[in-house]
Parts: sequence; structure tokens; C-alpha cells
Amino acid sequence: MASPYSPTERRADSPLFDFSAAPKDKDDDGEELLDNVDLDAPAPNPDSGKDQSWRESSASSLSYASPSIASSSRPPLSTKSSAMSSTTVSTLLTSGGGPTPLVLGVAVVDFNHLIGPTVEFAYPPSLQLAIQDDEDWMRLLPFLALPDGAHLSEEDYSYFHCTYTPSGGQVPTDVPSSQTLFGISCNRQLASSELTRRPSDVTRSMVQKAVVVIASQPVFGPIRDKLGVVTRAYFAQRDFTQTEILEDFYTSLESSLEGKSNEGAIYIGTSLRELVHKFRHRTLVLLKLLMLQKRVMLYGYPVEKLCTYQYSLVSLIPGLLMSLKDSGSPDLDMKKTKVRPTSLRTSDRSSLLRYMGLPLQVFGKDSFFQPYMPLQQIHMLQAKSWLVGTTNQIVTHQKDCKYDLLVNIDTNTFEFTDPKIERLVTLTPADRKWMDDVVRTVEESWSLPEGERPGFKGSDDDLRSRFEEYICGALSSIKYADFLTKAKRQDISIVGVAGDGPILSPFSEHWIASFKSTPAYEIWNGCTDPALFDICEPRHPCEGKVNAVSDLGLRLAEGLHDLHLDQQLGPTRDALSSAFAAGSSSLFKAFDGVRSEVNTRLQQREEAQAQKTSKGTSTPPTTSTPPNTGKQMEDIKATLGGIGSGIGSFFGSRINTLRGGQTGAASAPTTITPSAGQTNSKDENGAKGLRPISLMGGSNANSSNTGSIGRFGGWGRGNSTGQ
Repeated sequence: MASPYSPTERRADSPLFDFSAAPKDKDDDGEELLDNVDLDAPAPNPDSGKDQSWRESSASSLSYASPSIASSSRPPLSTKSSAMSSTTVSTLLTSGGGPTPLVLGVAVVDFNHLIGPTVEFAYPPSLQLAIQDDEDWMRLLPFLALPDGAHLSEEDYSYFHCTYTPSGGQVPTDVPSSQTLFGISCNRQLASSELTRRPSDVTRSMVQKAVVVIASQPVFGPIRDKLGVVTRAYFAQRDFTQTEILEDFYTSLESSLEGKSNEGAIYIGTSLRELVHKFRHRTLVLLKLLMLQKRVMLYGYPVEKLCTYQYSLVSLIPGLLMSLKDSGSPDLDMKKTKVRPTSLRTSDRSSLLRYMGLPLQVFGKDSFFQPYMPLQQIHMLQAKSWLVGTTNQIVTHQKDCKYDLLVNIDTNTFEFTDPKIERLVTLTPADRKWMDDVVRTVEESWSLPEGERPGFKGSDDDLRSRFEEYICGALSSIKYADFLTKAKRQDISIVGVAGDGPILSPFSEHWIASFKSTPAYEIWNGCTDPALFDICEPRHPCEGKVNAVSDLGLRLAEGLHDLHLDQQLGPTRDALSSAFAAGSSSLFKAFDGVRSEVNTRLQQREEAQAQKTSKGTSTPPTTSTPPNTGKQMEDIKATLGGIGSGIGSFFGSRINTLRGGQTGAASAPTTITPSAGQTNSKDENGAKGLRPISLMGGSNANSSNTGSIGRFGGWGRGNSTGQ
């Protein structure tokens, strides 16, 4: 019985499988930028005895769960070939000599909770047969399409590179072998209870899948939005056996991308503005490391942002995105030699880049680029040079596959393992000045809406042209410095075309010397004219515009920005502001309560005295305190006790301690005997009423004998002295 995920006989006989009418690939006719920049034709397929150490080295050192689906209730992908008719196979065999399609196919990867991720669907049969033929590709594709941590988000995208290596037999497929294939996946998850048809192997509450598009060029930008729409619609069906929508998607995608494999279309999806805004001056540090062919690893989440940063960085080298066919594996080396151009059209940018030897071959033999690297490819880190991204900390902790730089995109930190490499890529004063202008251009328009930004200034095209000017100036300066050195050895006087100042020091002489030791420089130097500086001026874009004072200011400003004081002190500042506002409000309320209570007590006492006076009663002078004085003081004490609790947040335990220490004194009899020498007139003056004593105590040493209640917040009779 045929698999429910296999194409039917009706579809197998349809024109969808006839690739003879596929649109002509412009990469083969020599009209696009890729072939104007690429000076070599693709090398022939490697011999069958080629060293495959990168594929075999992991078998002995690392063991991973193989995504074999033999135990699954679903039929394995390999059984789908039984659904293909002889007509389909013959069609594929006869169309194998045509141009390579831009879109190679669509696949579905399912995360099976019993056996791990598997490829459960592939369309058209050309892609299906290629996946079946290459066991390594079938094993790795599920881990590339469903990255680690994919369950943390509702939807995410992964960009990755892979290769197809035939097993040796004649396979009727249009998938090119021994070159980089470019994949983009959109992964989502759905509650298994919402499925209208639930397979028997779905045992958990969530179902996680990814829809994958395999292409022959990195046209991720034009594909991404369409892939997201189709993936959401595929999940909305709630029945993953209905794959017609994916087959229609493949058919429409190939036609919609016709003519969009040029440089402008491939740049869609990259964001130089976001790259510069994220890393600021250190963007140039990353570019210098890339040109030195060092081992750079980016770590963080989400996966799409991780991949976008890397593609944006690679796009800084002119033409490199169009020349990534040998970047998917350390074994690939399609440009071993280059031919020096014999003609130049200065009005044609592609001709100019070709004459300048661009793009630099930074991903060649023993080097690779993997935007997202799963744990199953960790053995590839034994290569000498790479640029990779990962979301798994295990990959970052490999001692035998150590990186030169680890960039954490979550914390925006750079971690160098060798201080010498860090010094090699340290920015010069001219570099800092130039990058400061670039960063300022981006920051000035960063917060503006799309329609309010300046037309060209600060755009991705503007930034790309600036970095192109920097790279061309550095390469031209290298040729001019070599020319001056050769002339000096031959004792020939040269009239400087770039002034009398230093040629290489604005770019860093140590960085230039390290670059000249790389394989990329060896290939570039062999295919460029020695007098390259006649076409491009050998100078730094900011040469002669920097002094010691301005450079010091740039160092301080960027150092303070790297401290992230606004982010680190923000919570503390907010907490202090909230506490101050709350404390001020409580304090004002407490003092308002004290004043109101005191006014109320004084008013009540005056009314009581007025009533006694109206009844004709008088209080004769006596040597003792009136009998109601003790009760009034007790009432005031109780009132002040309640008020004290209201302002306790400001006086704290100190007030409670002091008041507690005077409890015995407060509980003493309230009848006070006047000291010797006091007269009746003084008693009369003292009996007129109570007055507040200072919060810090009485006004003199005798205040303790005048009936004061406490040193802090106490009330008592006034001292007779001076009355």
C-alpha cells in the first residue's frame, strides 16, 4: 500500500514533474553578477575516492540518536518511491541535463516523540529521491529544520546549508551534487487535541513540525514570507496528511521567483542597519575576523535573528552572497585557481568587482559557513576556518573545536580565546572615526518610521557601499605598499599617489600582515593586477581626519556605551524614584495627621475651659497639678502612640526603642510636686496648659522635672524658669 504522504499517480503524470520546461537559470548564461565576479567555472564532481573525513570523523567520537523511522507507525520515506510510475522516472532521467531549478523542492519534518525528528514528506519526486539516496542528508535535515529550542516560540525560522552526495548509483534527480544547497524552514506547533486525524504515534499534547524549502541559491528573503503563510495554512487544516497545499506551494514558488536570483533579490532578508545598530563599532571587528578566516561562532536565540546577523555580515564583502556554492562543507573547493581579468569597464560595477578580485574566497577548502549548526554537525568544527551560529551551549563548550571569537547576541558580548587575535582586529583611530560616522548615520534615523527616513543616507545600500569602499581601499593599499616595497629594493624613486603618509597603518599593519597569510589572500593576489591602485585609490576612507583628542573622545564614548549604564541602572533608578515618591507621600500624610490631631485636642480643651468659666467655676492656685491633667496627658500619649505608628517608616525602630525605654516613666503618677522655691504665681502660669517640647528634648537640663513624657515626640508642662 502506498504511503498517504506520497504523490498520487495523477500528480506523478502531471507537468509538475517535467523539469525540461523549467525557467532558465541565469547563473548559467554568464549574464548575472555571480559569473562576472566568479572567475572560475565550477570544478568537476569529486572522485568517488575523495576523502570524506568530515562525514566519518563523528562516528567514532560522538553518537547521536539516529532519526530512523523504522519503528514508526508511519511508512518510512523510502517507501514513497513505490508510488512513482515509470513515466515519472523516465521524465526525471531525460531532464537531468537541463538548468538547475532555483527551488529544488519542499519537505516536511516532524518531531516524533518516540524516535526523534524525521523527514515525513518531500516533493517533488526529484527531491524525494535525492534525500533517499544520501543517508547523511536524510539524517541531518530534520535537525537542521527543527533547531534546539524551537518549542520556546510559536513560530520561528531557521536558515541552513547542506549538501547532497550521491551514493554512487544513477539517481533520477535534478538536485545538484557536491555543492551547497540552501534551506529555510518555518517551524510551528499545534495541540494534538485539535487534530482532526490523530496518528497513533502522537502520544504527547503538542505536535511540532517544520515546512522546509530547499533552493540552489540563498533567496531566503523572497521565500520567507510565502513560506510563513503556507505553513500557517498547513497547520490550520489540522490534518497533516493533506499535503496538496504544499505541492501547490512548490509549483507557484518556482514561477514567482523567476528572474529573482540576482544580487538585489538575494540581499532581501539581510539587514545591515540592524547589524550596525546591534554591534556598533564592533561590526568592523567582525568583518576583519571574517577576512582573516578565523573561527567565529554566534550564540543566542531566536534562530532567525541568529542567522540574519550572519548573512548580513557576509553581505558586507561585495559579491560573496552570490558565491557561496562551496561554503556548505569543508570538503568543497570549487575555486582552486582564478584567471586574471584582461578587460575592465569602469561603468559596470560587476566588471569592476571582478577586476578587484572580489568576492574574497573566505569559504573554501577546509572552511565552511553554517548559519545554524545543530549538535549533530559538531565534528565539522575541526576545520580551520568557519562562521557558524548555534543555540546549544554544548557546541560552545567544545575544547577540541575551540572558537576564536564567541559572540553572544543575547548579552551582546564578545569573548576572545586568544588575546593576540583580539589585538589583531583592534580598531585603529581611523577605523573608529569611520565607524563612528557609520553608527551615527544609522542611529539618527533608527527610531524614525520607514516613510520618514532619509532616502539613501543610512539605508542598507548606503552602508553596503561604505563597507565596499573600505574593503576596496584596503586591498588597493596592499597592492600599492607592495609596489613601493619592490621599487625601494630596486632603488627606484616613486612619486606617491597616496600622499607621503603611511599606507597600511590606518587599516592596522598587523591586521594586513595577518591577512596576507590567509588562503583567501593567496587566491586574491594571484588573480588581480599588481597596479590595482590605479583603479581604486589606496587610502583609508577616514585617513587624515583623526587626531589624538577626538580619538580619545571616541574611545570614552564607546566604552561608556559598552557598559550599558542605562540598562543596568534603569531598575535601580526606577526603584529609588518609586520609593522616594511613596515615602514623600507617607511623610506628608503623617505630619498632616499630627497637625490635625493637635488642633483638635487644643480646640476641645479650650471649649472645656470656656464651659467652666461660663458656670462661674474657678480653679484656685494650688501646689499640685489639677486632677484632670493626668488624664489629659494619658490621652495625648495614646494619640501620639497612634501617630507614631503612622510615621514609623521614617523613624523606625529607634523611636520604638526610645519610647519603650520610657514606659516605666510614663506609667508613673501624674501628680507633680513643685520644687522648692516655686511660688503660687509660677504654679498658676504653669497650670495654664501644656505646650510641646522640642522633638530633640527639653530646652534645658531641668526639663525632666517638668512633667515631660518622652525625649522624642514628648509633651509636658512648660518649665517654670523664664515663665
